Amino acid sequence: MSQHIAVVGLGQMGRSALAILLDSLPDARFLAVDRDEQAVTAAVEQAPGRIRGRAADATADLDLTDVDLVLNLAGPFFAGSDQIARRAIAAEAAYVDICDDVEGTTAILALDAEARDTGVPLVTGAGLSPGVSNWMACRLLDEHPEADGIQVAWAVHESDPGGLAPLRHMLHMAVSPCPVLRDGVWGHSSGFVPDTAAVFDFPDPLGEIEAYDTAHPEPVTLARHFGRLRNAGCKGALQPAWANAAFSTLGRIGFGYSDVPVEIAGVEVEPAEFLWKLMWARYHRRPPRPRSAHTSVLVQALRGDEVLGALAITDDEVMARGTGIGAAVAATVLLTHGAVPGAGGVEVLPWKDSLDLFEKIAAQRGGFTDGVARVALSASSCSA
Repeated sequence: MSQHIAVVGLGQMGRSALAILLDSLPDARFLAVDRDEQAVTAAVEQAPGRIRGRAADATADLDLTDVDLVLNLAGPFFAGSDQIARRAIAAEAAYVDICDDVEGTTAILALDAEARDTGVPLVTGAGLSPGVSNWMACRLLDEHPEADGIQVAWAVHESDPGGLAPLRHMLHMAVSPCPVLRDGVWGHSSGFVPDTAAVFDFPDPLGEIEAYDTAHPEPVTLARHFGRLRNAGCKGALQPAWANAAFSTLGRIGFGYSDVPVEIAGVEVEPAEFLWKLMWARYHRRPPRPRSAHTSVLVQALRGDEVLGALAITDDEVMARGTGIGAAVAATVLLTHGAVPGAGGVEVLPWKDSLDLFEKIAAQRGGFTDGVARVALSASSCSA
């Protein structure tokens, strides 16, 4: 019996996840949903016999009749919308998203009781960071039962402006409080500011990088799943280094807010959309140069301030590739192994199967060539 999967959001990450699932689940059938008719048409053309498309606002009207799993890649998630997850519950379909914002994560976790009563698993944060980073944390905590903390750090370099949703997310992180668990007490810090800086030794070619508290949800779902954690945090860095201060400043002066549109010549314009179009215009006008990108995620297991072990993944592509792989892995593992009904992060999925499948698919796609690599402790420590 073939499985039916609804893929909602057909941007760069959605297209990546759909292409992977077409290969890894040859008997599956798909519903491809996006507001953009051209994106839907392009998705259907990948496999007309297996994909039916629908151009629609998924938050307003989404028919999930006979769908087994909903894969939600329609960001940005910081608006905290849970409408697609609620539609999945109503259809008794499993749900996976790539939410990388605390507000969206909180909205999904709030559906835990409803999902349990319906017998539906809701899995949130199934990308790269969060996502693969959480499975790496699961491995480290399994290897180090004495660990009471997890520190996630990510670093990205992308030479083109990317999509509007990732840009909105980056700007939002500069104005959104970052959840930090310290000595068993939750607190919040500001994102991408110098006083939260720590230095990490990432795998080559990144090397030593200063990273800052960032409003990713790994601390929230990891601490929820692993009651023994007394410390949890996530830090991030853009490359080149000057981009961190630039995005932080842009976010704080107004580009990080989506609730204050500006009227220009009688037309309401969202600040982030204006910035995105400006960045793309400048990108297209600059002299041709080789495209460059790099993504790395480092996860440490801690006992107090002591680093007990560390794992890292690196790729010579934009983070979207890894996020698409992570989303496809979570969907495949959930369909294959199932999950306990209720809402949670990707920690609810078997981490070993998930990491093994991640490495397999990444190798097939020519990415993350070192797999999930162990990092020498002398090269993984951080300093405040």
